[in-house]
Amino acid sequence: MNELNTLTLITDEPFEDEANFRRTPMERFMDKIEILDNGCWLWKSVTNNKMPHGRFRFEGKYWLAHRWIYEQTYGPVPDGLVLDHYLFPQDGCIGPRCANPDHVKPVTMRENTLRGNGITAINARKTKCPEGHAYDAKRDSRGFRVCSTCILAQRRERRAA
Repeated sequence: MNELNTLTLITDEPFEDEANFRRTPMERFMDKIEILDNGCWLWKSVTNNKMPHGRFRFEGKYWLAHRWIYEQTYGPVPDGLVLDHYLFPQDGCIGPRCANPDHVKPVTMRENTLRGNGITAINARKTKCPEGHAYDAKRDSRGFRVCSTCILAQRRERRAA
C-alpha cells in the first residue's frame, strides 16, 4: 500500500486530483488570493484571531501571508524591521487582508506603530494639549509632552489658593 492510499484510508475521502496534492507552495498561495482592481491581493483563506492578517502554512509553520510572499519575492526582511502596509488606508489598500508584496515595505516597529491607527499613533499625531495650546518641545520627567501654558496656569491657581 503506497503512502497516498494510506492517507486516503485515514481520511475516508479519496483524492479527486492527485496533481492537486503535489502543488508547489506558490501555487497553493496564489489559490488563496483574489486580485482586486486596486492592486490588492485579498487573502481569502485562514486569518489570525487578533488581526485579519492572512496565515499561510509552509514547511510545517504558519507564516503571515504578506511576509511569506514578500520573502519569496524580495528575500528576508532585514533584522530589526517589520513589514508595514504603507498604502493603507490613504491609498486605498485594504491593509492587513492584503498580501501583495508591493503594498508592504520594511520599516522599524516604531514607524509601523506611528503610521497606524492605535492609541499610540493617535496621541503621537496630536500637536495641541486638550486646552488647545501647542505642546512644547520639552518633556516632563516621565517622558510625556507638556504644555507650558497649562503648567503655568496650574501653578498660578495653586499659589492663589
